[in-house]
Parts: sequence; structure tokens; C-alpha cells
Amino acid sequence: MSGKKRNIIFLLAGLLFLNLLMDKFVKVQWDLTSDKRYTLSQASKQVIQNVQEPTEIIIFLKGDFPAYFQKLKNETANLLNDFKESNSKIDFIFINPLEKGDAYIKELIKKGMEPSRVSVKKSGKLEQIMIFPWAVIKQGKNEIIVPLLSDSFSNSPEEQIQKSIEGLEYRFANALHLAQQKKEKKIAVLKGNGELDDLHLADFLHSLGKKYRLAPFTLDSIESHPQKTLKDLQFFDLAIMAKPMEKFTEKEKYTLDQFIMSGGKILMLIDGVKAHKDTLMYHGKTYALNAELNLTDLLFSYGVRINPQLVKDLVAAPVVLKVGEVGNRPQLEQFPWFYSPLIRPEQDNPVGKNVDIVMLDFASPMDTLKNGIKKTILLKTSPKTQLVGVPVEINFSEIGKKPDLNKFKAGQQIFGVLLEGNFSSAYKGRIKPFSYRKHRDNKKNAMIVISDGDIIKNQTDKNRPLELGFDKWSKMKYDNKLFLMNAVDYLLDSSGLTHLKNKKIKFVLLDMNKVTAEQFYIQFINFVFPLLFIGLTGYLFFYYRRRKYAKSA
Repeated sequence: MSGKKRNIIFLLAGLLFLNLLMDKFVKVQWDLTSDKRYTLSQASKQVIQNVQEPTEIIIFLKGDFPAYFQKLKNETANLLNDFKESNSKIDFIFINPLEKGDAYIKELIKKGMEPSRVSVKKSGKLEQIMIFPWAVIKQGKNEIIVPLLSDSFSNSPEEQIQKSIEGLEYRFANALHLAQQKKEKKIAVLKGNGELDDLHLADFLHSLGKKYRLAPFTLDSIESHPQKTLKDLQFFDLAIMAKPMEKFTEKEKYTLDQFIMSGGKILMLIDGVKAHKDTLMYHGKTYALNAELNLTDLLFSYGVRINPQLVKDLVAAPVVLKVGEVGNRPQLEQFPWFYSPLIRPEQDNPVGKNVDIVMLDFASPMDTLKNGIKKTILLKTSPKTQLVGVPVEINFSEIGKKPDLNKFKAGQQIFGVLLEGNFSSAYKGRIKPFSYRKHRDNKKNAMIVISDGDIIKNQTDKNRPLELGFDKWSKMKYDNKLFLMNAVDYLLDSSGLTHLKNKKIKFVLLDMNKVTAEQFYIQFINFVFPLLFIGLTGYLFFYYRRRKYAKSA
């Protein structure tokens, strides 16, 4: 072997060894995407670095999938590779649950991991396959289920997959955060002022109970033991006020005020007007009256005011009414019911991000006030609204009549606000209803106020709760539950992960009509042209060498 050949072999071997060495010990990655798709957020990095125990992530996305599910699988693998490289205690594996047998599949379904059924073409025939778009994080005895597929409604499977990919980092990072928490967040469901009963809160509380500790908390004992009641309430991280119907006393208001001043979060779902949808459905009419909850001064000091009015919106949910009978069978028809606004939450915040239509009932308009508190609008109507004063009788007689558009000029109305900042006590400079050893006047905090209590109310069928957001009359499903879950997650998030819900990833989807029309041209560019180019390059190289050595000869 000549010295020149030996040098070339040594050089190639050295380059190969250097490449293996760099790949093993030097991790260099440049994210050149405009949306920084492959860059973990600082909040995610902190959660990942805090993982101290061996953690295994099992992803049930293995098999022969349609292209869009394959994209979800690939993006999941890319993300978890970043997790693993950031912390060696994290490992992951993809498995095909269909290969594990029926018993394994039933166990997954029992745990709440329902499969998606997708139609695919195989051998010219259309077949339905089961796909489990789920993952499980196992850390010691903890087991956290992670949904990979977005619940949001989409116009196509591709759009749903895109929304799902945008939420992957949040879902996995949040699940890791929950697995590591030594102290569970505690939520008080307030009782004692005519709030919704457990049956009408069942579905939301069931979903909430998978992530947080829940307990009912009654304010009734405030009259006899005010200090103890306030101290007990401060044990909780968040309080939910779900559609109270009875007036609050000054002692109850002061208890809520001091709970907020001590750092407790609150989700207020309150009506400005009393009007009953159930009464309307069964009797054809109901009366709307001022709710008179005695909360105006409390809310005013925090920066919002709920007005004792109702909003009619031309963008509204349908109501189903009986219009006749055919052969002893009722004839049902849907009509727009302007007292049930349909709202698309604002998308520029983590609470409303990727949430579709939310349905409200007898909602009241809300004003925001200047007081130094940051206010983020979460829910607002279409511009075509009408304000209705109370008291007023509401009945179905207006259904079927063409609406007078001249009356729907009130403009967009606010139904939901996120408040953040340094709150001042509503009782600052006032006589306190009872003395408390640590009265607080100013505290940095956050709360969400929604001017409709029915947003959290699930319907029932045969005295059993239905899923929140499902309307049994029209058979429509709305995104109330996802919106409220986002609201609670945001208020209780101390890691900053909920801001990942605003992550936007840009995918360029193929125009399938154009692909079909220009199929031959695309195939030529991708297959024939490279072969021609390589052949031409080889011919020119051969021709050059032949001429070079022919001259030298």
C-alpha cells in the first residue's frame, strides 16, 4: 500500500472518530425555525431540571398511522428527546397498545384513555383503525396521564393535529410538574349562598379532582366563628364561587376580601340578574330580576362592575321547541335564542388559547374600572347586541319573529375578565365587620370574574349529570369545560407553564388540489431530475478526465 493511500485511510478514520466523539460529548443544536419550534421555554427547562427521580414516559403512538398522526408522533419524539438530553433521569418509549392484547386496551380505556377511530385506505379498501393519542408519565408511585390530542374543534384532522402539537410542550411539562409536587393545590367550592348544587357541578368538579384536592366550604359559620372561618378558608389556594343566588353579609364579604388579600385566588362565576332557564323550558316563561348579591362594592374595589342587565346577542345558541306532532311523535325545531350568547374566547392569553365556542345563559354586561389593576378581557360578545333592563318577563313568544336589527346596536359587551396586580382591600379605611389579627390592605394576586354563573352548570338527564358544555336540547357541545379548566390552571400555576399555551407553530399545509393537478411535474422534479443531474455530472467528470489524460499522453 502506497504512503498516499495510507494517509487517506488515516485521515478518513480520524474524521470518523472525531465525528463520533463530537456526537457523544458535544451537543450543538441550532433552532433556525421562525417560531422556535425546537427551543424549550425557560419554564419547561426549570421543571425538567427539577426532576430528581427516574421518570419513564410511555407514549402509545406506534403503528401504521395516517400522515398527520405520524407528524404528531414525530413532534412528540423530538420534544421528548430534548427533555431526555436536558435530564438523563427522563426516558421515554413508544409502544403499540394493539399488540398488547384486549386486556391491556381495556385497562387503558378504564383509566380514561379513549381511543380515536380513524378511517384509512388499505389495499384499496377503507378500514377503521384505533389510535391511542395518549401518554403516561411514571415517576415512583405517581402516574400522570397526558392527552396528546387537542380537545378543540377543528375544520380538519390536520388543523387539530397542529393545535395538538402546539400544546405538547405545555402538556408534558405540566404533567412532570404535577408528578413532582409534594403539596397538592387545594380548592374550596363555596357554599351557603344559594350556589349551584353538586349535581350541576358534578362534571367539572370530577375533571378538576384529577389534578387538585377539592372540598366544599360553607360560609354559614361566619356568624358564630368569623375568625376561625377566615383562618380555615386561608388553608385553600383557590376558591370557586359558582352562581350564588343569596345576598352576602358584610362578614362573608370581609372573609372573601381577606382571603384575597392573603394571596388566595378566586374564580367568581356570578349573575347580575336572576333568571331561570329551567323554568323557561318547562313553563315557557320566566321573570328576570336584579340578583342583589351585595357584591358591587367588593368588585368595584378590585376594578370591575357587573350591571343588573341582560344581554341579547344575535350570535346565539339555538333553543329546541315542540312545533307540532306527526303520528303521536313530537315535531322539534331549533330557533336562535338571543339570551344564550355564543362566545369565542379571546385567543391572546393562556386562558382562552385554543378554546372554541363557549355557551352562556342570561349573562350580564360588565364594566372595567381604572384602578391600577391589569385587566385582560377573556370573553366578549359580537358587536350585534341589545341590553335589556330588569325586572322583565322573558318568554318564548318572541321566537320565530324577525329581530329588529335597529335594537341590536349596543356593541361588544364584556362577560369575563382576568384581574392581576396589587389589590387593595375593599375595607381599607372602613369599619371592619369583625376584628382579625392580621388585617391585610394590599397584596399582589390574580382573580377571574365571569358575569354568568351558568357557564359552569352541567345539564342533567334522569337525575344524572351530563358533560359540561353539552346541550341535551340541541345536541351541541361547547367548550365551557376547557375554558374553565384553563382558568383554574392559570390561577394556580406557580411555574409559569400556562404561558406555553400561547405557543404558536406554523405549519405549511399542502394544497392537495394543486398536488393532484401537478403530480407529473412534482414527480419529475423529485425523482427524474436528480438522476439526470447525477448522470450529467458523472459524464462531465469522465469527459474532463479523458481529455486531460489524452493531452498528457
